[in-house]
Amino acid sequence: MNDIKYFIVLACLSVSLSSTGQIRFSEIVQESKTAKDSEASLFFIDFWATWCKPCVYASEYLGVLQKQNPDQFYVISLSEEQPDVVYRFLKKHPTDLSVAIDYKGETFAAVNSRILPYGVLINANGTELWRGSPTDFKQADLNRFLSQHSKQKDLRKVIKIQKVKEEVFKSDYMPSKDFEMKQLKNETPESLEISSRGNHTHYKGSLKSILANEKKVLVNQINIAPELNKTYEIYVRAGENALFSILDELKLEVFHSEKQGNVLQVDISNINYWDQNQIDWGKDTAHYLIDDTQIQADNVVTEDVFYQLSKVLNLPVIVANGELDEQVHDWQIHHRFYDLMLSDLEGTYGILANKTKGSYKQYSIQKKTP
Repeated sequence: MNDIKYFIVLACLSVSLSSTGQIRFSEIVQESKTAKDSEASLFFIDFWATWCKPCVYASEYLGVLQKQNPDQFYVISLSEEQPDVVYRFLKKHPTDLSVAIDYKGETFAAVNSRILPYGVLINANGTELWRGSPTDFKQADLNRFLSQHSKQKDLRKVIKIQKVKEEVFKSDYMPSKDFEMKQLKNETPESLEISSRGNHTHYKGSLKSILANEKKVLVNQINIAPELNKTYEIYVRAGENALFSILDELKLEVFHSEKQGNVLQVDISNINYWDQNQIDWGKDTAHYLIDDTQIQADNVVTEDVFYQLSKVLNLPVIVANGELDEQVHDWQIHHRFYDLMLSDLEGTYGILANKTKGSYKQYSIQKKTP
């Protein structure tokens, strides 16, 4: 391999992207096998990860859309994982789409793609036209945008190639202990990154975001001094809660108080659970597919799905009646339109929900006193 690796840089995305700085890709792993050529009117960036089973389904969907529209439409599947991980995955799960690697996750951060799968559509001038879950992008949407944007450019005129020194990509680290934690000195992820590594769950993010995830509360329900809120990478055995291990490792303690404010109050005293056969994404995959309209979950406990609902609503979810069980279930909950969400919760699961004023917990993290 040469000492210089070619990195792909989007020339000009929309303001929402370019305002964060230059957008970088790394090497293109694979050219499209179904697009007529690399000249198109519309380019679709498909954000995905090898561990994300819903992403694989979304890519297959986009593959069909690409085959049906080989002339003016070009899909690029983009992962921020290391190239060797993507190469190994493609050997087992081949695709006809173009596949590329993000450069240090900059493009992921630029579009704020916290939920996978995710997609952004741009025209030949690099202007953003659409974003959302790839499976929400229909043939009718493509036809509409094609009628409005007929100008075509070659992919390499929409992007430019910048030579940079080759990065050394290390193989995936596999933890040997049930819990491992280290501080990251030069990395500041904009949001908490969660992935699977063998029998472990891998977290990378600020201490505040990690603790919020372990407590299943919103980030703004965690109070922590800035000097304590450093960035960490954590490995914890899958299914285990890392909270007490983190507090012990950093010699911290947690206190909570009650705060009054807006909450989504739910009554689950007459809940009708789905079983585990409604959705099946396979083993060792992501448990959630969350887009702009709904939450889908495969084998998830009620507390966890309520946590995801609280994040998309930015509202604490409080159980007023009934008890949370510890069994896993499949879920599909609409969240975009409030009245439809309430109807969906009640009609599908027998959950009564109501936005009201209520009490929720606020947590304070402090250093232990000597």
